[in-house]
Amino acid sequence: MSILSKTRLGAIWPLPWWTGYSLSLVFPLAVLGFLATGPHRPLTALLWTLPMLLLLLADYFGPAETRIVPESAPVPFFDALLYLLSVLQLANLFALGRMVSQLGWSSVAEIAASLADLLAIRAMVSADFVSAGICPAHELIHRRSAGQRCLGRLLLATLGYDHFYLAHKLGHHARLGTADDPSTAFRGESFDAFYRRGLRQQWRIAWSVRRGAALAGMAFELAWLALYAVLFGPLAMLVLLHQARGAVRTLESVNYFQHYGLTEDSDSGNAVAWRNDSAISLFMFLALTRHADHHLRPGACFAALRTAAEGPKMPYGYMGMALWVQRRNESYRTWAEPQLDLERGGLESRLRKADAA
Repeated sequence: MSILSKTRLGAIWPLPWWTGYSLSLVFPLAVLGFLATGPHRPLTALLWTLPMLLLLLADYFGPAETRIVPESAPVPFFDALLYLLSVLQLANLFALGRMVSQLGWSSVAEIAASLADLLAIRAMVSADFVSAGICPAHELIHRRSAGQRCLGRLLLATLGYDHFYLAHKLGHHARLGTADDPSTAFRGESFDAFYRRGLRQQWRIAWSVRRGAALAGMAFELAWLALYAVLFGPLAMLVLLHQARGAVRTLESVNYFQHYGLTEDSDSGNAVAWRNDSAISLFMFLALTRHADHHLRPGACFAALRTAAEGPKMPYGYMGMALWVQRRNESYRTWAEPQLDLERGGLESRLRKADAA
């Protein structure tokens, strides 16, 4: 039976399991297809949101994945994914502008179709900006190559978030879990309060440590918005700003639930991030789920990261967690607080056993 099962599995999926990271390309490609073929009829526009819904359901009900990518896996494969995602992100930015510039507003039918397209854009594009823009950018800004870091900054700057390049490494990584960490939420802190505090602290850090770089990034962002408005019109620029804001809020919601309550005074032991073993999230978001190991080895390729053995565990994948944190934050906190208490109780029990031994 075991041999038969392996044979069937091999026939269905003959490639090594780690090629599952190719899943990160599926949603950006679907969004590019939607944008490149638009404008659409209302029903067609809404049908294009199905890939995101299916990925959300797969992330919610899908399996766990804790294996480590073997060292023999070819590094160029993972670098190629980063570059492909970067190209898709830039293509989607221009496809978004082209599609919005072609929306019609001269009749009731055109207005209905345009509103349906904008609704589909609202549902998909900000999420795509996270998976094809922010996730590769996060990986690239930690690389040693100056060219890769510049590409990461470019991706962030097109979303108005260039200062994250400085604040993330010099703020979050350097001040993890402290009151000056812009990306760790305190126990009981709501997402909206965390979001506002994080934005202020990130700007303060970027401005204080490298004012020239922060100003250069701001100048590029303003020039980029002006160019976008010239190419595609003011409505397209407003849509881009709205979707970029949605992507940034999603990024900060990930920061929120990755580190919620794991502050210096939380007695959380060696845990620096919550655990998440969702296979879909692992592949879609370039191993961002293995965040604790990323803090231990920030320069390591995403494929080399390992799952954490310590820390409280999330019940859903990243897509479900982001929706929960943003839409029903009080419910999330009501659930999370006892989990932190259980984690602290388990740590104290392990320490007592170690002392007794």
